[in-house]
Amino acid sequence: MFLFFLKRFYKSFFINLLILIFILSSSDIFLRLPVISDFTAGLKVFLLMVPLMAQFAIPIASSLAVQMSLGNLYVEDEIILIYYFKSARLTLFKSILFFSLSILTFYVPIVTKYAPQSYKNGKQLILDLAQKHFSSLYPGKFHNISSNFAIYFEKQEKNNSDIKFIKLLLLFKEKNGEQFIINANTGFLANNILLLNNGSIQNIALNHAYISNFEKTEINLTQFLDSQEKLFDYKDLKFYKYSELNYTNNINYINILIEKHKRIAQILWQLFMPFFAIFLIMFFAKNKSNLLISIFLSGFLFLSSYILLNLVKTLAFLGQTAIIFFYLPLIIFFIIFFYFYNKKVN
Repeated sequence: MFLFFLKRFYKSFFINLLILIFILSSSDIFLRLPVISDFTAGLKVFLLMVPLMAQFAIPIASSLAVQMSLGNLYVEDEIILIYYFKSARLTLFKSILFFSLSILTFYVPIVTKYAPQSYKNGKQLILDLAQKHFSSLYPGKFHNISSNFAIYFEKQEKNNSDIKFIKLLLLFKEKNGEQFIINANTGFLANNILLLNNGSIQNIALNHAYISNFEKTEINLTQFLDSQEKLFDYKDLKFYKYSELNYTNNINYINILIEKHKRIAQILWQLFMPFFAIFLIMFFAKNKSNLLISIFLSGFLFLSSYILLNLVKTLAFLGQTAIIFFYLPLIIFFIIFFYFYNKKVN
């Protein structure tokens, strides 16, 4: 029976994992289509994003694997073994524990090393692709570089790595709703900086509008190359591998400590996720197809863990006390879910 459960868990897990990674990675690429110029670039982005998306997909896939396997026992009327034989329940728990621990063998390195590295390299690749896309624009037409930035120019002249634009029109929008219209006679693109000469800036907002003229001004284009890939701070701890999270003068000690415990708590959530899954499906399962129930419960478990872990990060002002809140919800969830499971079984 131990092998019977494991076989079902692993089969369902790997199928769900591949489907989820494909959906999540493809959705990520779809959002960045404006800067992906060819199939090769898209494939690079997809492969770079796989470890990061696996970090999200594995908890959902492991929860689904357990819930769908148990749900099928209800459909096939085999769940009676779990209800009436204590040895069957014990075997089920042993198989879930083995299944959960085996997943940690590759989930731990993903959380501590590969996902942060993937996140960092993926963002940098998107920025590089966006910059390359910007330098290959055609004159005489509007180009939507991102959802909040568009450019038009009459003529383009290239000189080595520098690009000169003639008669530019720039349209962009800030997060607060302010809109800017910029006209310039000429502009030079050097790296990420657009140097503009002889033009005007119109600012339009809900409560005001004004126009000003300039002889020279410059715009950092990186923040507009992609609405979700603004110039990111390499000191952001989410880009660090766990081994790189050291206490330095440049980064607050508490922030580093919280980031470390966030990743430990994330791993513990994954360890407990299959157990939470069985507790919930045993309580909510029906004697029909349980696929939709499993999807809903798995999404609920992952979303709960994601929200709770990120909420605790905002409690850095509490100092080391905030660390307790990484682990307290795990304990509370386990007690509540086990209580209802035990009540249902008995």
